[in-house]
Amino acid sequence: MIPADIAAATPLVVAMCGIAIYFITKILPQNLRHWSGTLTALILLGTFFILLSVIARHASLSPLSFTGITGGLLVTGIGAVSAWASEGSLDPKGPVYLYYPLFLFALAGAMAIGFANDLFTIFVMVELSAIPVYALCAYRHKEDPAALSSAMKYMLQGVVGTLTALFGVAILYLIGHTLDLSELPKALAGADPSLVIFAAILILLGYGVKLGIVPLHTWLPDAYARAPVGVTAIMVGPTKIGVLIALFLTLSALPAGGIPKTIGILVIFFAILTMTAGNLLALNQRDLRYVLAYSSVAQTGYILLGFGIGMVYNLPLGFAAGLYYAIAYAMMKAGAFIATDTFARDAGSYEIAQMRGLGAKHSLLGISFDIFIFGLSGVPFTAGFLGKLLLVQAGMATAMMSGVVLALVLVLNSALSLGYYVPIISTLMFYGKESDRCPVHRITIPFPVVTAVVFLAIVTVYFGLFPESFTWISHAAGQIFTWGVA
Repeated sequence: MIPADIAAATPLVVAMCGIAIYFITKILPQNLRHWSGTLTALILLGTFFILLSVIARHASLSPLSFTGITGGLLVTGIGAVSAWASEGSLDPKGPVYLYYPLFLFALAGAMAIGFANDLFTIFVMVELSAIPVYALCAYRHKEDPAALSSAMKYMLQGVVGTLTALFGVAILYLIGHTLDLSELPKALAGADPSLVIFAAILILLGYGVKLGIVPLHTWLPDAYARAPVGVTAIMVGPTKIGVLIALFLTLSALPAGGIPKTIGILVIFFAILTMTAGNLLALNQRDLRYVLAYSSVAQTGYILLGFGIGMVYNLPLGFAAGLYYAIAYAMMKAGAFIATDTFARDAGSYEIAQMRGLGAKHSLLGISFDIFIFGLSGVPFTAGFLGKLLLVQAGMATAMMSGVVLALVLVLNSALSLGYYVPIISTLMFYGKESDRCPVHRITIPFPVVTAVVFLAIVTVYFGLFPESFTWISHAAGQIFTWGVA
């Protein structure tokens, strides 16, 4: 079996393991079902090392899908950490036998997207990843009735996005008479540009719903806040990056010329709107979950800006910067949500004001959370700083005033985000006056949660200090950027 086939088979292996986990958990006594989290994490960790071995030993092979392997490494890496953290946050008396199988099915779908070779397979994998997440968002509906309504809102808006994207894919098929990614650019070259642009806009809007671009983001804050923290961790990372890859793999089928530039302008428009609206909305939140959720909206805008710059200015660096920042964001935001859940359980509330001093009290979690916030703010020596630096560099590399303005917009939005990041750090890390302190619940933080958060913090710093270890991200971005440089 050649390395490319081994890598492409990993999503199927993960899905089959999901079926096995269902039966294993079903037969386990209730007091032992929490071990399903460890088993799920080990499955994903094993898959991670298989993919890492393939890319480390066979990186020079031309048929190797760097896009698929990069996506797979992110999905399995964050998925393993999230499954491990879930073990410490899920009630073993609940339907755990459904949680981990659905968890693995969602990750398997997200993994498979990068290995797909045609538009319909990409679309199907996006849906296979989304459907389990709809159910998982409602997992805690008995303890939190609002979880059901948030899941329903996500599902209804997701279905609308699904149908919109499918309509766009159908139009491209009717024009080009093929769905193959390698054949479509040539098949669409002589087609009516306005029809191709219309189809591309439908695809952008359809997948944009699942990415949470403004104004299609209204499902996102409630879904992120009400889902179990392990599910939120995979929503901000693996499944979102899967949709991002799906979107730009699909757009890579557009013929070279003016069409990608036109769509790129639209991507940049949504990027600026999304980052600005997300940051402004986050400023008014008092619930830490919602601050992070609206921050995620803003981060999506940063990511899209890189890809938009790549399309408009025919600049491969834009795609590499966007993909790099997407991976960095996924790690940082997953860790931030997991830490937030722990702080809230100690404080008895998700209100930021009720968490005063908890970062100092739980020093490992507090320091790790600070690293995530520093990274999301763009502080040096973190993955977030390097990602934003690459995005700014992409804007400057255009050597055009418009590109410089885009870089400036990103910098200004990063400065705006300090308006809610700095108060969070101040509240968590300093006790303040005795009268300001709020009573806390004495809890024992589960070992899996602590190790998951600390590990993600370490990787966030490592990613920022040693970016040369991840040059294959540039190769992955190059496989999506298909138009060449004029």
